[in-house]
Amino acid sequence: MTLHSDHSIRVVVDATDLHAGQPGERALEQRDVPTDSRIILRSLKAGESMTHDGVQLLEMLVVRGLLSLNGEDLGPTSYARLAPGVPATFTSTEASMVYLNERTPMEPETDSYALRGADLDWRQGMVPRLKITSLHQGLTKHTALVRWAPETRFNPHTHVGGEEILVLEGVFRDEHGSYPAGTWIRSPHMSNHRPFTGPEGATILVKVGHLDVA
Repeated sequence: MTLHSDHSIRVVVDATDLHAGQPGERALEQRDVPTDSRIILRSLKAGESMTHDGVQLLEMLVVRGLLSLNGEDLGPTSYARLAPGVPATFTSTEASMVYLNERTPMEPETDSYALRGADLDWRQGMVPRLKITSLHQGLTKHTALVRWAPETRFNPHTHVGGEEILVLEGVFRDEHGSYPAGTWIRSPHMSNHRPFTGPEGATILVKVGHLDVA
């Protein structure tokens, strides 16, 4: 199965229903080549469990709710990264929504860790009223959470290696549209935009430099 496997195409997926609490799962990307990978959003009922077999690298972000990951409680904006060979069991202690990214890593991955959302280190971003906390830094890739205060504007920029955004709170905007919480946007290598927020502000998960550049 393939879904949104062409990284040269901009993709926007509306999962606002899951973010609002509707049960279910939304596939964002599925690739069979060059290596198997999938990105999904999943809404979990209280007490529901799921497992990860540990064959691939797993990234997980708690969008809302409270989960137990191998016995460790993780609330909203908590992030976990499990290297290949590390299996996991997730159990929702209350209704929750999670972002899951399973893939064969293109760079060596040996470290596994979890970051609690309540303990994240937020720092000043590149423009006023912008806060950022780094979740993972690779050789050419970066994963972070970014908090945008209301009425914040960022500089026009180009995505070398692409960009992936999941809106966690508020409404994220750029010249192409408005994206409420639960929206996933993938922009290709060398695309560009000028993002901003309105009166709601926004919190986003952002991954850069990780898409195909061919």
